[in-house]
Parts: sequence; structure tokens; C-alpha cells
Amino acid sequence: MAVSDIAGAEDAAAAIRAAGGKAAGFVCDVTDEAAVLRCAADIKARLGPIDGLVNNAGAYPLAPIEQTDAAFLERLFRLNVFGSFHCIRAVVPDMKARRRGKIVNVASATFHAPPPMLSAYVATKGAVIGMTRSLARELGEYDINVNVIAPGLTETPGVAEAPFGDEMWAGVLAAQCFKRREQPADLVGTVVFLCSPASDFVTAQTINCDGGMGVH
Repeated sequence: MAVSDIAGAEDAAAAIRAAGGKAAGFVCDVTDEAAVLRCAADIKARLGPIDGLVNNAGAYPLAPIEQTDAAFLERLFRLNVFGSFHCIRAVVPDMKARRRGKIVNVASATFHAPPPMLSAYVATKGAVIGMTRSLARELGEYDINVNVIAPGLTETPGVAEAPFGDEMWAGVLAAQCFKRREQPADLVGTVVFLCSPASDFVTAQTINCDGGMGVH
């Protein structure tokens, strides 16, 4: 398994190895297309062909529409949308040649239940869902699966640093079927399913993993 992050991912890779898995960490800025291509080549050289890709880089800044100017939008789209495009373009040629591959894009349950102050973020996640559906049509003939996982508000270190107060958490919990805060571990099973042979006939889908906040 390869783990990449703009700040490096060796700690995550080490945790996977400590649990008995095989992993290596790589440094990559997904907003830089050339860097993504280099990282994909490094992964292939070190670990072999890339069978699955999970696009999980993203940011979720709160801002009213008056503060959502062109520079704000560009920064957010470069990370949340362009980053996924760059990573997919880097792995698809090999996946096509081998006629196999799993691509999992991470969107957000906010696309279905959008809160205020996140219009730019929700727009990026809508773009990810639309991109996924179109790519699934394009790549299906090569037996490449392309799906989306849409998490709810998840108690990650990044969320802990963001201005999500108790009032927002209370609203989220009230809307969920499960009355607890979502944890990163709650997403693992869905991601593993979408990357495994168990999902070989599942593509173009958005799977909510949000404790039942959205019902579709």
C-alpha cells in the first residue's frame, strides 16, 4: 500500500506496517500535476502497478458568500477537484492496459444536506460526484470501477482544528440515525469494499457513510 500526503505519510505507513501490512509513505502535492505524475511513477517503481486509488485530499473552509472570491474558489477547486483529476489521470493508463482498477473519490454528505457557509466546498464535492459518474461511463469498458464515498462530519484532527462548535455537532447528531460522532475508522469498511473484488459490479455510485444523516 502507498500512502501519500503533502506533508509526508511515513507515520501512517509505519502504523500500517506495525499492524502487519505492507506500506510505504510518499510526499505529494496533488495540486501539482507534474508532482502527481512523479509520485505515481515512484510508487509503481517501488511497489508495482497501482490497482486502487483513493482520492482523499481536501479542505473545507467555512466562509460566507461575500468572502468567497475568485482566489478562494481557485484554491479550493485546485485541491478538492483538480487534485482528484490529476491522480486519476496518473493511474488510468496502466489500469486501462491491465483492464482492472478501482478508483474511489471522497465527496461529502453535505452535497445531499448542504449547511450554510460551505457553498464553495459543496460545489467542489458536487463536481467530484459529477466527475465520478462520467468517468465510470468512460472507463467501464476497461473494467475500471469509479465510485464515490460521501462521509458525514467526521471527527478528524482537521475537523478538531476547524470552527465546528458544539452547536453544529448537535445538529449533525440530531440528523443522524446513530447518535455519536463519526470517526475515521467508520469509513474504512466502505473504502475497503469499494477497493475489493466484492464491488466488481458496483460503479458510478455515491455511497453515503454518514450514520444515516442522508437517506437516498
